[in-house]
Amino acid sequence: MAKVVRFIETEAVNYTGLRSKQVKYGNVTALSGRNGQGKTSIGTMPVWVLWGKDLLGSDYTSAKNSPRPSNYKYDRVYASLLLSVDGVEYKFAREIVGKTNSFYVNDVPKPAKEFEAAVAALFSQDEFMALYFPAYFFGLHWTKQRELLMKGVPAPLNKTVFIEMSRTSPEQAAKEIELNPQAAKLAELVKKHSINDLEAMHKDQRPKLDKAHTEAVGAAKKVREMLDRLPEAGDIVALEAEVASLRADIEREDKIVADAWAVNNLYNEFKYDWQQLDKQVKDSVAAWPALKDEPIQDTCRTCKQHLQNEAVEAVKADKERRILEYRAKHTALIKKRDNALELFKGAEQIDVSEQQAKVRSIEDKLDVVLTKLRESKERAKYEAEVAATEEAEASTLASLRETTFILDAIKAFRAKEAELQAAEIQSKFTRLSIRLFKFVASRGEYDPDFSVQMDGKDYISLSVGEKIEAGLELTEVLFKQSDLITPVFIDGIGEYTGPIAAYDQVITGRAVLNQDLQIEADGVIQ
Repeated sequence: MAKVVRFIETEAVNYTGLRSKQVKYGNVTALSGRNGQGKTSIGTMPVWVLWGKDLLGSDYTSAKNSPRPSNYKYDRVYASLLLSVDGVEYKFAREIVGKTNSFYVNDVPKPAKEFEAAVAALFSQDEFMALYFPAYFFGLHWTKQRELLMKGVPAPLNKTVFIEMSRTSPEQAAKEIELNPQAAKLAELVKKHSINDLEAMHKDQRPKLDKAHTEAVGAAKKVREMLDRLPEAGDIVALEAEVASLRADIEREDKIVADAWAVNNLYNEFKYDWQQLDKQVKDSVAAWPALKDEPIQDTCRTCKQHLQNEAVEAVKADKERRILEYRAKHTALIKKRDNALELFKGAEQIDVSEQQAKVRSIEDKLDVVLTKLRESKERAKYEAEVAATEEAEASTLASLRETTFILDAIKAFRAKEAELQAAEIQSKFTRLSIRLFKFVASRGEYDPDFSVQMDGKDYISLSVGEKIEAGLELTEVLFKQSDLITPVFIDGIGEYTGPIAAYDQVITGRAVLNQDLQIEADGVIQ
């Protein structure tokens, strides 16, 4: 339920040109008189009391801009406002004595901060003044204008926006329609995140994905170039099978060589044994003549004396013994030599050169196959890397496209939301045209904005009467949307010929030639 503010009474002492004036307000309070009589001052007085401002919100307390009288001497400047808020009365007053400002709440002196807090507890300055004096609204910054106008117009439901995003013609307005891809995507995503959060998340992700995709493209290109420099790959399974087969062939052929080497080693052992024994036999034969022809010595080898017969016989017997030993040993050597010769003659010698050449040929073939297998495995590795980098490239591209799609969908959502909000606001006006958003072509997005026109003309270009009409139409909408109802002050009412629609009190100021200030409340002149 709206809070209702009503003016009951104001009192002025040395306020601008008003030496002493009291105004009792009715439902309609008409101020009239020639210029300079104080009509605007009376209209300004409530604003000055409450906030120390003029009707357009400028500071009205400084030495250069204040309600101090300029055409006569005074001892104090004072103004008070008695008002009610939902039936509860409050009295506020402001006073200047010399350079000192004083403040009163219900006639009790208060520090400035407590005074300001007491006023703020009842209503905000911008909202009150925009309702009280329509021209005030048009002097606000566009962000504040937009905020005040949109206060009572909630953003449309996401579902409504999604549906409207998907309509392609007015004829679909009354029909159930399938959501377009952008709307359907957002409808799914907003189950977990708000539109604002989605926008923040994907705006943060997009530059990272751009970078990741660029890096993935570069990595894929580099690996592909390395792959292109490699020879064509063979069938790795077939090559590995061929390697295994060749190694088995080498093992088999190597065994033949090894077996041949074993045979040849035995042949060489038999040959060596025979040769050694044959040499020993020849050495023995060579030693026989010396033993056979050895003379019998009849003198002592040491003293050279003739030996006795017994000694000579002993020498002879020794020689016979040595001859017998020689013959036995020589016979044994011959037998050993002959046996070794038989073994040597029976041994086999194998020529392994051809077999070794065969093994080398297989080994050469194996080297070729191993090289091809190694190259094929290397190529397979790079092919796997190419597949991985291309998959990463495709994945980052898909993510980038997804993020771009979502951000574009959000742009479309914002645009449709702006369109619906603007249409909702615009539907409340008759002659005024309201713009709440502007399209930024460089970003393809709608930014908050605000402007008001009447019949295609900006507010600043309107005549006084047109400004009043624009202000009244705007105020009517603000009243409908606001939780606050205030009196409305229309200065220069004589310039306006249209109807006056107000929710409660109206205060008008009319210039009348050669007339002193006249205050009339509900038809009663004060």
